[in-house]
Amino acid sequence: RYRKLIARAEKRGLTNIQLFRGNARIIIPRYFTSPCFERIYVLFPDPWPKPRHAFHRLLSVEFLRQLANLLKSSGDIVLATDWQPYADWVVENVVQVEGLRNTGSPYSEEANLNPSGEQTFFEKLWRSKGREIYFVRIERRH
Repeated sequence: RYRKLIARAEKRGLTNIQLFRGNARIIIPRYFTSPCFERIYVLFPDPWPKPRHAFHRLLSVEFLRQLANLLKSSGDIVLATDWQPYADWVVENVVQVEGLRNTGSPYSEEANLNPSGEQTFFEKLWRSKGREIYFVRIERRH
C-alpha cells in the first residue's frame, strides 16, 4: 500500500503530501508535537476483532489523547470502519478523553467528510460485499 501511494502521488503531481511508513503510535508522537492538524482521517484500521488481540487496536484512549493534543482548536478526527463493534469501542473511548467529543450520531454518513467524495479502496471493497460503513466524527472541544 505504501509503495502504491507513492506512485499515485507522483502520477498526480502531488507535492503537498508526506508519507510515513510504520506504526502510527510511534511515528506520530515522534514527528508531531504541537497542534498542527485540522483533520485526521483514520480509514478502515484493522479492527482486531478477537478479544485477545484488542490491545492492538489503534484508537485506544491513550492514542486518542495523543491525537487530541495534535488537533487545532477546531480540528476533528474522522473514523471509517466496516465493523460496528470497533466503532462502538471508539465511541466509548472518546468519552474518556478530555478535550474530545463525539458529534451527533455515532454512525453517520454525514461524518464522511471526504472533500473529494471518492471512496477509498476498502470502502469500495466492503460496500461491494454488502457491508455497511460506519463513520464516527470526533471534534476537539474548546
